[in-house]
This record gives sequence, structure tokens and C-alpha cells, in this order.
Amino acid sequence: MLTDNGQPIRCRLCDGSVSYRFSLDVLQKHSVKYFLCTQCGSLQTEVPFWLDEAYKIGNLSRLDTGVAQRNIHNVAGCVAISRLFGVRNAIDLGGGDGLLCRLLRDYEINCYVKDRYAIPSYAQGFTEEDFATPDLVIGFEVLEHFSNPKSDLDDIFKHDADILLLSTDIYRNEKEDWWYLLPESGQHVFFYSEHALGLIAKKYGYSLIRSGGFLLYVRNATGLQKVVARFLLRPSVCRVIRALIFIRRAPGVWKDHRRLLESVRQRSNDR
Repeated sequence: MLTDNGQPIRCRLCDGSVSYRFSLDVLQKHSVKYFLCTQCGSLQTEVPFWLDEAYKIGNLSRLDTGVAQRNIHNVAGCVAISRLFGVRNAIDLGGGDGLLCRLLRDYEINCYVKDRYAIPSYAQGFTEEDFATPDLVIGFEVLEHFSNPKSDLDDIFKHDADILLLSTDIYRNEKEDWWYLLPESGQHVFFYSEHALGLIAKKYGYSLIRSGGFLLYVRNATGLQKVVARFLLRPSVCRVIRALIFIRRAPGVWKDHRRLLESVRQRSNDR
């Protein structure tokens, strides 16, 4: 495939050649072409020129009715993996309004949130981390938003964490009626095949564990830890973990309240 100026269109992840699959109306106004990479098997839109428009009303699409339940489910996965690997410090990339960050802090995971498109209403005061290197990087429903994953993935792996817990729906040769394309929102622009996710692991020097919709990239993990992690991330196990988490008291709530209150009073005294 060639661009309008005669240059070949290349995959934005692996630089492979692509073939045209179909076109959809994005944001109900832009006719956008979708291409399949012949090398890594990923589906992608043409270079997305509409992203500023797509994010104008905020980072969260009005069609994302699953956001609350997804956050609750992700808490279970994060807590399980944190306990297994002894995680203390975490960064939530693309964490939106900060709800997941707040919930993790409630249960004493020292989490900070970052999102270029959103204000972290639930995690105000926790956007600048107090550690040099995180033990865990999380990024749920983020990968499909990357307009140029070949370079955007560097922003995830540059933190040099031994554990990354991510999620995105895997592309398995679906057609234009695949619900995950969400052309009405205009925010999903890259869709990874299983092969592509493995290439990412190889590029950055990690092992990939897929379980229960989670993508766990790990290094320096024992064989036993990998087996247990796969088990803990199963949907049925996460439901049990979720129940156990939320019947406990949340000690981080008052710890952070006192911390933020002390910070406010200190700034007042410094004036």
C-alpha cells in the first residue's frame, strides 16, 4: 500500500508492510482506512489525524460503560500480583481520573497516576512519584490508544520495572463489525495480534503471561511465580480476590488523608 505521496505505508509497530482491510466512519464524520500488517498481524487505522478531536470531551468515551467494573476487577489483579512479587511502588500509566490509583493506595500500594489527557480527580496529590524506579507499571486499556506504538511503548518500558500488568483486547482477524474498534469514539487506533504482543516482550527483554484478559510482562521471575501469576489472574480467581479485598478495611484512606492535610498545612505555614 502507498500513501497519497507515493510512499509505502508501514506498520506503526514493526515496520512491516500492510494490506487494506476496510474503511469505517470515525467520529461519524471521517472515512478512515484500516490496514492489516503482513508481518506482526496487527490491525491499525491510517495515521490518526483526529485524536485531538476525539479527546476534546475528555479521556473517557461516553460509550465506556464498563469502566467502573473494569477498575474493580483490575484492583484484584494488581493486588494479587503485588503480593506475589512483593510490589510496593507502582505507576498507573494512562490512569484517567485516578480511580484505580486511589483504590490501590487504599490498600497500601504506593501508586501514582499519569495521563496526558485526563485530570486525576480521585488521585490529586499523587501524580509525582516519590521513588526512582517502580516495582510495577500498570496500563489498562491504554495500548490500543497508541498512535505510534513503536515509540509510544518506550514510555511504558522506560521505567525499567520488573513487572508490567497491562490489558487490551487481542485482534484475531475480526472484521469491521468488531465491537472493540469503537469508531464512534475515535480513540482506539491500534489492535495487537498475539504475535505482536510476543514481539513486544522479546524486544524489551520480558516474558509474557496472558491470563484472564491481563498481559503480564515479567523479568527475573521464577518458574513457580509465573505459574502462580497465571492462576491468580484467572477471572474466577480474581472474583474471589476482589471479594476478599473489599471486605477488609482500607488503611490507606486515612494515611493519605493525614499526609495530604499535613502538606496543606505546611504550605500554609510557609507563606
